[in-house]
This record gives sequence, structure tokens and C-alpha cells, in this order.
Amino acid sequence: MISKINIKLLITLICFAFLGTSIYGNLESLSNQTIGRQQILWLLGAVLISFLSIIINAYAWKLLINNIGCNTNKLNIIKIFLASNIYKYLPGGIWHFVSRFNTLRLELSTEKSIESILLEPLLMLVAGLIFIPFASYNILIFIFCWSSTLFFLPVFRQFLIKKLSAMKANFLIKIDQPKDRELAKNNQNISIRMFYPYKPLFVEIIFVLSRFLGFLCCMNAFSIGSLISQGQLISTFSLAWIIGLIVPAAPGGLGVFESVILYSLGSHLPEAPLLASLLFYRLVSTISDILAALIYPVKKLFKV
Repeated sequence: MISKINIKLLITLICFAFLGTSIYGNLESLSNQTIGRQQILWLLGAVLISFLSIIINAYAWKLLINNIGCNTNKLNIIKIFLASNIYKYLPGGIWHFVSRFNTLRLELSTEKSIESILLEPLLMLVAGLIFIPFASYNILIFIFCWSSTLFFLPVFRQFLIKKLSAMKANFLIKIDQPKDRELAKNNQNISIRMFYPYKPLFVEIIFVLSRFLGFLCCMNAFSIGSLISQGQLISTFSLAWIIGLIVPAAPGGLGVFESVILYSLGSHLPEAPLLASLLFYRLVSTISDILAALIYPVKKLFKV
């Protein structure tokens, strides 16, 4: 029987093969792409917007933790998020969650720590689904994607937390201390007093939009951003971003995001400039993550 991990790995390897084949077939055209002053300005804009998007994402997580009834006065949630976000590039794609759990459990209950970590990617998923119908404006797709916001209604949210906890929490407990394993077993009941996370979801939607704007800057750097409707572009971007989020066999969804974009838009846009945009967007995203992780160490260094 093929395990889920092997399926994710298989998908990732297929995406790498597809992307590698495309790059190899367009090596000459890629080498002819020029990077001038205008391109550099667009790419710097992409770095700035992507950098700000990470801070927005951190703020959305802070609002989410407050929404589930946690007192975060003794925790710098923004700092925890930014410092751990870089760990998503480590093999496995879960070490940023592990780092956050190990920090949160020092002040919050094991139950609440797990809940806050499991709900965050679900919030990102729902925020990304909001933009997918913009390609065709099909009413059925709108209903399907936007109905995902119902996940956060108390009755569905409680069910999802229990299911996600059963699937994912065991790994967090295994790497934790023995006493915390026992504590987690005793904390199976999820808090019933829940409120719909309007603010976290709204901020997360802004986060996805800002990630898209960073990608659009990379496309504009190679003069292809205006060759396709913005509705189709943000829809495809959101779909690729979501698939990269849920297939984390490669660090940061590497290869998966690029392959979905290339497969979806390759017939609508010149392939070489599109490949260049994707490669530079990956570089931009990585640089942004590094810069965000350095904010607090630099502040500490210069005592700001």
C-alpha cells in the first residue's frame, strides 16, 4: 500500500521532472532574457511586497490565536511566527509547526497550542480558495470555493479540530516531552466557546492578495503580466499556491507551485518569460523569508 507521504513525494518528483524538462527545453530562450534597470525595480518591488506579506501572515495568526481564547500577553506571536517561518524549507515541511508548538506550549495548554497550529494552514487554505472562481466567474465554482468559509462555523470547526488533531497532533506529541504526551491525552476536549474568525480570515485574504502582487511584479519584470486577464492570473496563482501548501514533500512547495502555474498558463503566455518569472519569484520568496526571519535578530543586535 502506498503511503500518503509516498504519494506526496511522487507528485513532487513528477513536478520536478516536468519543470526540469521545461527549463531544459527553453535554456536558449531563458539565456536571452535580459535583466535591466526596469526589471530590477520590479523584482525589488516583489521582494518588498512579499516581505510585507509575511508580516501580514504573522498578524493573521496572532488574531487567530486570540480568536480561540488564548491570552498571548506573555508571547510575542509575531516574533515566533517570523523566526520559525524559515524552517518550512527544511525537509518534511513541518518543522516551522514543530518550532511554534514547542514555544506556545510553554504558556498555553497543549490543547490550545495544537489547535492554533492546526487551524492556521486551514485559514490559509480558505483564504486561497476565495480567489479561485475569479477565472471564470462560474456560479457553481463560486459556491464550492466560498462555501469553504463555513469550515470556521463553530459546529464544523469543532469537528475539524478533532479530526486534524487525530491525524497531526500525534507527531507533535511524539517529539515533545513525556509529561506533555500524557497531558495531551488528557486534553482531548476542544473548547466549545468559539467565535467566527472574521478578522483573521480577512487579514489572511490580504496576505494571499499580497503574495499574488509579489508574483505579478515578477511577471511584469518580464513583460507578461498584462498578456492575460488578472482574474485568470490570480485564480491560477491561488490554485498553485494551495496545491503547494497541501503537497509539502518539497521544502516550501518547491516545484509543485511552479509546475501548476506552468501547466495552467503555458499555453497562454510565452514559456521562457513565464519560466523566468517563476524562477525569480521563488528567489524573491526565499529572500523575503530570510529577511523576515532576520527582523528581530537585527533589532536585538542594534538594540532597536
